Amino acid sequence: MLKTIILLTDTVQQQQPLANLLREHNRELAFVSALRAQDLSAIDPEILSEARLVSFAADVAVPEKFLLQLGYGAYKFYAAATQYPGLPQAPDESDETPSCYSVIAQSMMIWPDFKKVVGLETVTIPDGTAAAERERLVFTRLAHLFWRMSIMIAGEVTDLPGIIGSAESQRPTLAMMN
Repeated sequence: MLKTIILLTDTVQQQQPLANLLREHNRELAFVSALRAQDLSAIDPEILSEARLVSFAADVAVPEKFLLQLGYGAYKFYAAATQYPGLPQAPDESDETPSCYSVIAQSMMIWPDFKKVVGLETVTIPDGTAAAERERLVFTRLAHLFWRMSIMIAGEVTDLPGIIGSAESQRPTLAMMN
C-alpha cells in the first residue's frame, strides 16, 4: 500500500503546494521533503518499500540503490527545449533562444531501456518574450502537467502507464541485476 510520497524539489516553497494537491486525492499519504541527494540518504530505509519518489523541477541525481528500494517507483517532472531533446539547454552556444519546450513526466530507472514518458505537454514561447516570462510560462505548464497527473501520482498504481516507452517494459527488480 502506498503510504509515503517523497517530494524532491528545487525549492522548499514548492513542497507544501505539491503535497496539498496530492493529499486531495489520497488523505492517508505522508510526505517527506528533500532538496538534495543527502536528504534522500537520510530517509529511513524501512519506509521506502511503501513510498514513491516524485522529483519536481529538481536537478538532483538520485542514487541507484535508493531507486531500487522504492516500492512505488520514481517519477521526474522537468522541462527541456525541443531543439535539445533529452538534454538541458546548451549554455550560451548561440544567440538562439528556444521557442518551444516540452514539459515531461518520466519514470526514473537505473536502466535507460526501462525509462518511459508518462506525461508530455509542449509550450510555445511567443517571439520577443523576456527570459523571466519564458521561465514563468514553462514552469506554469510543468505545474499544469503535475496537476493533471496528481490523481495517478497519489494513487496505488505501482507503475504509471507510459505514453512513450518500450511496449515490453516492466518495472525492474533486484533479481534482474543477477
